[in-house]
Amino acid sequence: MKNLIIRTITGVLFIAVIVFSVISNPLVLFNIFFIFACIGLYEYKNLLKIKNIDLGIPFYIVAIIVYILIGYAPLWEHTTAKKVIPFALLISLSVFSLIALFREKEKSALAYIASSVGGIIFIAIPFALINHFVWINKGKILLLSVFILIWAYDTLAYCIGSLIGKHPFSPRISPKKTWEGAIGSALSTLIISYFFIYIFPSISELHSINSFKWIGLASIIIVTGTLGDLVESMFKRALNVKDTGYILPGHGGILDRFDSLLFAIPFILFYLFIII
Repeated sequence: MKNLIIRTITGVLFIAVIVFSVISNPLVLFNIFFIFACIGLYEYKNLLKIKNIDLGIPFYIVAIIVYILIGYAPLWEHTTAKKVIPFALLISLSVFSLIALFREKEKSALAYIASSVGGIIFIAIPFALINHFVWINKGKILLLSVFILIWAYDTLAYCIGSLIGKHPFSPRISPKKTWEGAIGSALSTLIISYFFIYIFPSISELHSINSFKWIGLASIIIVTGTLGDLVESMFKRALNVKDTGYILPGHGGILDRFDSLLFAIPFILFYLFIII
């Protein structure tokens, strides 16, 4: 009972911070997610030490620079993600490859480079891309709708799976997730998204987003969010850890809370840029 109370309080506070950052001015959004990104990168760096992969301070510095280049790009005129992201990835690969040349453990060079670039791709860049919603007219409301759909899907999957779940969705990677929870939450989230045209009428009218386009957004979140969750579960299982961190009592680390969104956000933005 005590753990449930702690988990609930933490969850409410976490949601409050997210909602506050979204509805505030862009600089607040950028800086709050910059903090989230830094914590997530720190968790990732510490987890890899379990496999004796020491990313060191250079990884943290490069990852933060990449976040700033991409995450704060909406503040700079004539700067687009299409130009910044390939440049950031190329520089990151070059820097980490150069560092690997001077490391004492040559045998771990490939693991170091792959882990470093992987941290940039799966943590720094997705966190930074969240800020790019400010480029879209009424993008903050769109971002809030994305969070609502992700929270709805995750919460319903947990509740439905706990109540009637019997068949593991992926026994090897995440035995607690069930087909009943996945299918039930997916259908429920799709139904919820169908009515977003009435929940967010101004943005639906502005961008001509009908109920079926909202369902399309929900479908992308369901598929990519599930994959993101499974990928992190696989990562944690390989490291033999339950959570990525302990900063959120009852919920684990920042990466535990953002696993679905980090994997999904590039696909979400791509979809939105197509339909609006």
